[in-house]
Amino acid sequence: MAAAGDVLQDRYELRSLIATGGMGEVWRAQDRVLGREVAAKVLKSEFTGDPVFLTRFRTEARLSAGLTHPNVAVLHDYGEVEPASPGGDRLVYLVMELVDGEPLSAVLRREGRLTPERTLELLGQVAAGLGAAHAAGIVHRDVKPANLLVRSDGTVKITDFGIAWSAANATVTRTGHVVGTAQYLAPELVQGQKATPAVDVYAWGTVAYECLAGRRPFDGPDPVEVAMRRVSETPAPLPADVPAPVRELVERTLATDPATRIPDGAALVAAVADAAAGRAPEPADERTATRVLPVVPAPQPATATLPVSPVAAAAVAPVVPGLDDEEAEEADDRGPVRRLVVPVLVGLVATALVVTGLVLGSRDVPAPAAPAAAPATTAPVTSAAPRVTGTFVRVDPAAHVGSSVAEVHAWLTGLDLTVALVAVERADVPAGQVLALAPTGEVPVGTTVTVTHAVPPPPPPPPAPAPTAAPTAGSGSDDGDRGKDKEKDGDRGRGRDKHDD
Repeated sequence: MAAAGDVLQDRYELRSLIATGGMGEVWRAQDRVLGREVAAKVLKSEFTGDPVFLTRFRTEARLSAGLTHPNVAVLHDYGEVEPASPGGDRLVYLVMELVDGEPLSAVLRREGRLTPERTLELLGQVAAGLGAAHAAGIVHRDVKPANLLVRSDGTVKITDFGIAWSAANATVTRTGHVVGTAQYLAPELVQGQKATPAVDVYAWGTVAYECLAGRRPFDGPDPVEVAMRRVSETPAPLPADVPAPVRELVERTLATDPATRIPDGAALVAAVADAAAGRAPEPADERTATRVLPVVPAPQPATATLPVSPVAAAAVAPVVPGLDDEEAEEADDRGPVRRLVVPVLVGLVATALVVTGLVLGSRDVPAPAAPAAAPATTAPVTSAAPRVTGTFVRVDPAAHVGSSVAEVHAWLTGLDLTVALVAVERADVPAGQVLALAPTGEVPVGTTVTVTHAVPPPPPPPPAPAPTAAPTAGSGSDDGDRGKDKEKDGDRGRGRDKHDD
């Protein structure tokens, strides 16, 4: 990794470490050409050596280069530095504006709850930034308080665009490398579906809920449980002092089915404006996803920034989210944050969703302490990078049978292969363990690989209730009358017997 005093491309001098994270480090740096302070994010060597990750990361950086919005933090530069000596590390870095502010996670730790008015004021800016990103074809995928920087003048800037999107396709599956945060992940991502702008809307709603309630809608120490609840449950109601239009707005953004959710950032901007004016959000079928209504951002500083090629991602001083969520929010009273290397995969068995193969990342900590990643999964670890040979890739079952289905899914998608999951009920192996892959060997890019994995068998049905005696028909005087009739019949019978004698 980089060290203080290093100069990137003879231009950016690294001064001091600001924060560390699962994907790299954030440095305060000096731009020797323009004479200004910037933030440099240097990726860890595990990612710089992965050609699949680098290709997609560069593509995402190019897509983000045309994104200009006052609520999106600016990226100034991107570069790669080859090792100076054999065996050295290649440095891949992003250079961003150094934002004077603090993450929203720090604001929530300090203040607990925010008023509905302030929540809409801050998150309305986030919606506007997301709207610009979605219009440019970019999905953030990791919207959360740690990635929302609040300046002293009230301006909010979204950071780390594109990093989560690219990292989701990385072939690195070791623990300690993260791309998403369990508490903010949309249900469709939990189920392994494709990311659309609606996943950012869901994350926005989760942040809004946290601002208004002082807690996350779904939380807990076990990310598997959190993921299952998000798929199958609805959050508890917001506090009674939250106005109905704001409450309805948040409920719409947290819809489990993305088809009934506010579709994208542009529609979210309009919905926030409606809620701020006391109007309930329009139904999904009455609102166009391409409708853009500008939101007036917070006042801008009097000094203008130099014109640069803007991209989305930044760091903040002195409290800075690092290269993938360097936040201290994991130590707060809302409970630990769990991040996922890949989307949680689920299998449908006996009409029940079974979450399988969560791979957890390490906690990120603020600088100067270096992160000490500890494995958070007992599944076998996949450390070998995939072999890519032209338009063919090699699928080696011996290296992956017995691993978790999440790890194997990440590995295969990193090779540009399609994954089909087949769940098999097995009580003798851990849930989520991969049992077989097909086809194997050299296969063309784009091939569908069937991954057979174990799921627990359904519990036995409860025993049938014991039969109960049928109640006696009739009651009261009728029973008494029938008793008297029986006595009379008996007397007549005895009389006949005597007569016969």
